[in-house]
Amino acid sequence: MITQMEISLLIRLITSHLVSDFLFQSDSWVKQRFNKGWFSKHLYMHGIIGGLLAYLLSGLWSYIWIPITVGFTHILIDGIKVKYEDDLRSFLADQFAHFIILLGVWLLIINPKAEDLELLKQFFLPGIKIWVIIGAYFVIIWPSSVLISKITEKWREDISEKENNDSRSLEKAGRWIGILERFLILTFVLLEQYAAIGFLVAAKSIFRFSESRKAGEYVLIGTLLSFTIAIIVGLIVNLFY
Repeated sequence: MITQMEISLLIRLITSHLVSDFLFQSDSWVKQRFNKGWFSKHLYMHGIIGGLLAYLLSGLWSYIWIPITVGFTHILIDGIKVKYEDDLRSFLADQFAHFIILLGVWLLIINPKAEDLELLKQFFLPGIKIWVIIGAYFVIIWPSSVLISKITEKWREDISEKENNDSRSLEKAGRWIGILERFLILTFVLLEQYAAIGFLVAAKSIFRFSESRKAGEYVLIGTLLSFTIAIIVGLIVNLFY
């Protein structure tokens, strides 16, 4: 039977991936990786960071193969990805491949040594719920931003071609608005304050949309995607209570 400690280990491995892929990797790193491919130094730096984070959050200090395996496979997967177009399909395939690797690593170490078990009990066992919540916030902040961007990319390009310079929004303003609204919605769901979500919807409706119907539909699609992801993630987290 899988124990809470083993589930906590899997969540920490996933969290390490989310941190390395969406927090410790800038857009410039991704662009350079796609431009230079296997010759990009950021490709290897990113893999090393992913391996080290997986090792540190696992707490299994005697399992030195963890950072080697995670780091090497991270570099391999991202290196293969640059051969394809940076679209929604490649993004989902890339994330699926990383999670499969982490699942494989987890399956290899769910029966650690006695001393490692004691170390895990001291540092990580008391907080399986907190790890679930931390993982949920990472999901709705970074991966969700990329996912929504990929889904709405074709509509965004269509609008950008037609908009005037005076009508352009602040740089990355939409992304930060989305992050903040998902953060608030997840918090409301975890606190079971569902009425507050309605208040947030009403507050966002104050914004005046462009006279363009396409721009209004684009904002509405992004908003509904953002709300849906945050609510679903929150409901999944509540299953652990």
